[in-house]
Amino acid sequence: MLKKFNFLLFFLTFSLCAEEELEVLLSTKVPLKPLYLTELRIGREQIDWRYPGELRTLLAFDLANNGYSSVTPVRPDWEKKFFWPDPRARFDLAFWSREQVPFVVAVQASEDSFSATAFHIQRGTSKRYPDIPLTGDAPTDRHAIHLLADAIQKDLFGTQGIASQRILFSQRVKNPSGNGSEWLSDIWITDWDGANARRLTMARGYCITPAFMPQKIAYSEDEYYYVSSDGGQTKIFRSSSDGRSNPMIRLRGSQLLPAISRDGKQIAFISDAAGRPDLFVQNLDQEGKQIGRARQIFTAPFATQASPTYAPDGRKLAFVSDKDGTPRIYMTEVKDSRSTRRVIPKLLTRKNRENTSPAWSPDGSKLAYSARTDGIRQIWIYDFATEQEWQLTFGPENKENPSWASNSLHLIYNTETNDVSELYIMNLHQLEPVQISTGFGQKRFPSWETR
Repeated sequence: MLKKFNFLLFFLTFSLCAEEELEVLLSTKVPLKPLYLTELRIGREQIDWRYPGELRTLLAFDLANNGYSSVTPVRPDWEKKFFWPDPRARFDLAFWSREQVPFVVAVQASEDSFSATAFHIQRGTSKRYPDIPLTGDAPTDRHAIHLLADAIQKDLFGTQGIASQRILFSQRVKNPSGNGSEWLSDIWITDWDGANARRLTMARGYCITPAFMPQKIAYSEDEYYYVSSDGGQTKIFRSSSDGRSNPMIRLRGSQLLPAISRDGKQIAFISDAAGRPDLFVQNLDQEGKQIGRARQIFTAPFATQASPTYAPDGRKLAFVSDKDGTPRIYMTEVKDSRSTRRVIPKLLTRKNRENTSPAWSPDGSKLAYSARTDGIRQIWIYDFATEQEWQLTFGPENKENPSWASNSLHLIYNTETNDVSELYIMNLHQLEPVQISTGFGQKRFPSWETR
């Protein structure tokens, strides 16, 4: 069954290199602001503090990785500056100003609730957030804490947080039955910190490259699309948590590596319907169903195309092609179906000769992609304003398949070295990768929820 993927393997698998590479640590582009998060104040001594303590740790993770604040370690002398149960009572604004701590978040828990109060020292303002009921159901309570972290970020920094957004990925495992293909791959969903991971598909073959459906054509918040070979040929499906999947594109041959424009009006994909892997687009109606026939928008003799990604306005596509020798990333206009004008793609990536898996940032300013650099696949950024390329990741592991969060600041990607693939998040202000997955299975093709 994996033979169906032969024309894709040139772009998705590479010889793995075991050589060591010196890791270079880059300074942050934007200085992070210190934020003091208090110890968790427990309202009654007999309450088991461990569960709300885990929620406090989760909040610390969200605030420490939002790209704007660094969480200062707890200090006993600073803890004495708070008066409970209302931390706003006698709050010493001058003290925190002298200590050069611009933001303070005080947290406390009772038997059935978790609460937080945020202080903006420069403005001299504070906000007590509504108590979060503790249900004891970890996914529910953790999601509430992620929402709290996003609200705090919005109030203190004026930017929308992404801690409450989820991530899709595929997980590959050895086929335990020994029948059919050697590998099986399913679609999974997880919180942004890697917690609450759960499987969405029950594959008989291979399911890969998931992404959330754009809101304008989605029936529900958890609807997504992906590629599957369960029916024989590789086809594009849409599905949701109810487990029901339906084909999106009715076209002969194999289709894979889909990308839907933000407005939901088009889907781009790679298909061998014309004999070789070429770039196609298909118009969609308001429900995400086909309008008319799919059309081929780029082909080249003896070349393979891969990995289309839409500009936010849907008027351009970046994609991979080896038409000039090695895989590089090109940009092309998305012509109207009535246009007969020939469009010549523009070469974007010039610094490396093996570039794959481009991802256009939601604000349109950048393109993330994977490139072989000194024998190791690293994540690079192309800046559309300057037309410059710069290396984002370093270190010895191969890194592939970047995906942007909706804030165009955070990225997720997967490593792939010696049959081990894990997920990492990073933001452009901190440039320090954070591993969010571990354990059984190879995690690949992550995709961030966009709202």
